[in-house]
Amino acid sequence: MRLLKSSDGGQLLAMVEAEVGSLVELLPAPVLVTSEAGKVLRANPPAAVALGVTQESLVGRLIEDVLRQLGVSVRVRTLCHSGEVLRLYVL
Repeated sequence: MRLLKSSDGGQLLAMVEAEVGSLVELLPAPVLVTSEAGKVLRANPPAAVALGVTQESLVGRLIEDVLRQLGVSVRVRTLCHSGEVLRLYVL
């Protein structure tokens, strides 16, 4: 799984990969992880299947664009860690 490159902050990406990434990949629920700015950093396999696209095609897109285009409803959870903010979108 490819993560968004450092334009969204190297520290944030490292945290996603180390602390959240593995867990998100294993969840059975469709989940998208975004930066505070709303860029998709990670999409797990169930999210890609539910949305009918590849994981890679979601990474880097703005979550608002993804949700508007696909017309899906979500639950949002916000995580804060070492001053960084992540949002988990559960489809």
